[in-house]
Amino acid sequence: MTTPDLDRVEVTLTTCRALLAMRDDASRLQLAAQLVQRLADLDETSTGRLLGRLEIDFGPSREHLEKALADVDLSVPASVQRLHRASTSARHRLFEAINVAPGGTEAIVQLRAVSLALDPNDHPATADDLETTLRSWFNRGFLTLERIGWQTPASVLEKLIEYEAVHEITSWADLRRRLDRDRRCFGFFHPSLPGEPVIFVQVALTRGMPDSIQTLLGSPAPQDGEIGADTATFYSISNCQVGLRGISFGSLLLKQVTEALRAELPQLSVFVTLSPLPGLRAWMDDHGLTPDPAELARHAARYLLEATRSDRPLDPVARFHLRNGARIERINIDGDTSPHGSAQSYGVMVNYRYDHATLVANHEAYTNSGTIAIGPEVEALI
Repeated sequence: MTTPDLDRVEVTLTTCRALLAMRDDASRLQLAAQLVQRLADLDETSTGRLLGRLEIDFGPSREHLEKALADVDLSVPASVQRLHRASTSARHRLFEAINVAPGGTEAIVQLRAVSLALDPNDHPATADDLETTLRSWFNRGFLTLERIGWQTPASVLEKLIEYEAVHEITSWADLRRRLDRDRRCFGFFHPSLPGEPVIFVQVALTRGMPDSIQTLLGSPAPQDGEIGADTATFYSISNCQVGLRGISFGSLLLKQVTEALRAELPQLSVFVTLSPLPGLRAWMDDHGLTPDPAELARHAARYLLEATRSDRPLDPVARFHLRNGARIERINIDGDTSPHGSAQSYGVMVNYRYDHATLVANHEAYTNSGTIAIGPEVEALI
């Protein structure tokens, strides 16, 4: 006797097969909408079982693939194309069929979110098809950059509070301050996820380069008149959709936001971040190093420049910014005095500088040889 849980999975699989077999467009749309609802009704355990069955039952047709391999002639484009079609899994075609229904894109994003929470070795081909499909759907051609302000619909503002991953938004008053006239917030949106930011970045317009997140977030709102800022400080960037993890949007977002700020505020001459060092404390503890204030900046510099994995910095935030052409400009003691800041880096934060004149050279040097660009203050530490 089957359980209700297994029944739901089997019914969902039956609907998947029926959708792939359907040829009438109107009927396909109706069945795809039905499948989106069935997927939403599955709990995480049932979705995991579904992913396992998709792995086994919805791969490429072995018969078609063997025939294409036997007949392939690499010098004939049509022959290569037949091999490509034969090697395309039924899963991939299923995901594309689901996408035509309202809510279809969100359903696939949620399906990948469950996939990422499970052991990828249980369904490697399905996990790969999900990632490949979402990469094609969420390319830069489909993403729109929007400024988010206090007048943005409350449903979107609630998402900012929910998804903020770097510095918790503690209240509506806190959020309003982050959207004030000397602040900017931008997000990428996708037409198939209305009202749902894909990723967003928060920027402070400041005089000079800030060295403390508490000072930055706690500063009073400016009075009427000119802001007088010469620096744009990126202090938080948050991915919003778990199912899109590993599909990078951050580089493109920073580039487009920088261009938007240059156009709006041409007096801005410096573009920097105020970034965490999430692995510094663990690295220091592993090496028996103590947080002596006189040596902490030097330890942080060593961590950024010497602690590596596959010849690249161990620190994920450093890898991201250095890959984009930034340089390590300054190391800030007591940059984050919160319990979280202490737990991850003994409170140390870093300014990465995006200098338009050196971005390309820095990026190429880092990509080609692992060379890390540093400013004079950091150079003095080493």
